[in-house]
Amino acid sequence: MYREFFGFEDEPFRLTPDPDFFYDSEEHDDAIKTIEYAVRARKGIIVLVGDVGVGKTTLSRILLNNLIDTQVSLVLNPFLSEDEILKYIAKDFGFKIESKDKGEIFQDLVGYFVELYKKSNNALIIVDEAQHLSFESLEMLRQISNIEMENAKLVQILLVGQSELINKLNQDKLRQIKQRIAYWVYLKGLNREETKGYIEFRVSQALKYRRSIFNDRAIKYIYKLTKGNPREINQLAEMSLIFAASRNSKRVYPKDVVLAAKEYYKFDKKRLLRLGLTGIIR
Repeated sequence: MYREFFGFEDEPFRLTPDPDFFYDSEEHDDAIKTIEYAVRARKGIIVLVGDVGVGKTTLSRILLNNLIDTQVSLVLNPFLSEDEILKYIAKDFGFKIESKDKGEIFQDLVGYFVELYKKSNNALIIVDEAQHLSFESLEMLRQISNIEMENAKLVQILLVGQSELINKLNQDKLRQIKQRIAYWVYLKGLNREETKGYIEFRVSQALKYRRSIFNDRAIKYIYKLTKGNPREINQLAEMSLIFAASRNSKRVYPKDVVLAAKEYYKFDKKRLLRLGLTGIIR
């Protein structure tokens, strides 16, 4: 309903990681540049950590679009066993693994990475939700990261996860893989100005032209509630659009955000009380 009312050609605040709706904040830009450098310079293992909803998965997809001469395996299921993750990576790189044992599959990968290196190409393995990886699967990834030459890492590994990943990697039994981590990249939420830029950017992308729909005070309330978390911004902003459209208003005002917040955080009364947003704006 609200799409037609505001004239959106696309959903401005959908949750799927669409590169066309990627807002390049300073922090996200720094994270991408750091990871791109680490991959191109063949640094080995990189860790990307951030809270739920800060844009880690979207950033990973942007990275895939930016890298050239790099073959990528994207592991979206972190609950794979040691053998399963090896087989998944091999299949992702195009190998037929039927009737092959673990040693043969590993040797196939070694040969593949060496050939890529000879052609000045690279290999990257991205593991999403890496905080859920078992010790055995992490150990397999460490062994894969050991595939190297005297002067170069032949395969790069990007572990993407929530803050729990830091605690996991700090375990003594994982000290060998921790010692191999070349870069730690921490992704935080947007600041207030970036929140405003993020909302206005996504609105313009969905409209296909530049237009301000959210009142500045409405954006202030969205930031205060979400602390700049992009996923929460998306959900709260979309609900605010719905409430504005229901009032036949072409602008989103603080009262729309308050109504949206009461609906979105209805099971989190403490948040609303803490932020003082239970009775704001008529």
